[in-house]
Amino acid sequence: IDCAGALVVDTTSTLTGVVTMAAAPLLTGIQRLATDAVLVIAATTSLVVFAHATTGTSRVITMPAATVGRSLKIFWEVEQSGGNRVLTAAGSDDFVGQIACNEAGDAAGDGDVLSVTDGTTAITLIDDINIGSELNCYCAVAGQWLISGLITYDGVANIPTIA
Repeated sequence: IDCAGALVVDTTSTLTGVVTMAAAPLLTGIQRLATDAVLVIAATTSLVVFAHATTGTSRVITMPAATVGRSLKIFWEVEQSGGNRVLTAAGSDDFVGQIACNEAGDAAGDGDVLSVTDGTTAITLIDDINIGSELNCYCAVAGQWLISGLITYDGVANIPTIA
């Protein structure tokens, strides 16, 4: 294969040449929640940004269907304070994995790990989640989200709960 002389792959699968890109590819499918509201994450979303604090009422965040090959990152742009967010699986989907939880400003590194057991359909993200916290969701088996991440709280007692 000769790509205008820039890249050559011969019959022995030897790759020669240099591939350059004019610009890094941009992430597409971004949903930025800038109001205190419920959210249904679109099937085309790859990044959810929480850009608004909750106001005392639990807000349901519904995941898209867990389709093999999907990945999704959830990121806190502002502190979640005043209310919970309930991450809910779509239909009969579920979550499994672990979420590391740390207490902000604690030199001893106090924290906990939430084990998200198979069959979990909702994760309650308790308020006072700090800026920069994130969750990563991957689907390797249809109907199940593999979840991991790091959440920083104002207090260890605020780690998520599962149902």
